[in-house]
Amino acid sequence: MSRESIRMVKQTEQEAERILREAQERAAKMVADAKANGVALCESTEAETVAAAKEVIVQLRERAESLRERLDTEAKEEAAEIVRQASLRKRSAEKIVIRGLASKCR
Repeated sequence: MSRESIRMVKQTEQEAERILREAQERAAKMVADAKANGVALCESTEAETVAAAKEVIVQLRERAESLRERLDTEAKEEAAEIVRQASLRKRSAEKIVIRGLASKCR
């Protein structure tokens, strides 16, 4: 081979090594960027999920509190009605007992 051919082969090999080195560096950077983006995406997704879960918990607590208040009100109304009915029955019972006693005393 001529000196010129040898020089061109060496130059081509050096160029190929440079291209390979640049490609490896670029690939390493792409992998590092992908990992960083993946970590950031995971953190962002986790934060969004936690925020959404907290919002759901808040909504469920509000619904539970509203339901509790409604049931408390209904229970108080029902208890008041039971007390009212018991009072009426007590008066009726008292009248019946008094009439019975009065008829025995005559």
